[in-house]
Amino acid sequence: MQVHFYAELVNFFARSLNDRDAARDVVQESYARVLRLQARSAVVNDLRALLFRTGKNIVIDDARRRKAETAVLETLSLVQLDDVPSAQQEVEARQQLDRLLARLNVMPRKRREVFVLVRVYGFSHAETAEHMEISETAVEKHVVRAVCDCMGLQAV
Repeated sequence: MQVHFYAELVNFFARSLNDRDAARDVVQESYARVLRLQARSAVVNDLRALLFRTGKNIVIDDARRRKAETAVLETLSLVQLDDVPSAQQEVEARQQLDRLLARLNVMPRKRREVFVLVRVYGFSHAETAEHMEISETAVEKHVVRAVCDCMGLQAV
């Protein structure tokens, strides 16, 4: 892969992020993802456009992750000392979490990814569909099946 887009990409993301070091990280990750894509024998018609799109997706994903982290921290800050769970409640919560993780680990990869994007990161079905390059109907079906899997039910 030629690297002659590197400076252009770094300049673009440095302007949008106001952070040249963060821009370099985004560009490096973009190149890594595109290289992995090409290693799978994917045909890339417009390398420059793909690098920009990949970088923008990385920036968007990072912003969403930070938003989710902020929401969790805000929720935790609202917990009063009286609201702190007992040791038994913590054990039960950890057991529930272990069961959920066990069920997530046996789900098909795509179903698990859709479920995590929608239910954990709060992506809309449309955003998830665009991110994973599948239809919204497929996202809805994956979420229903994942919820059924988590509840130990058979999907219809």
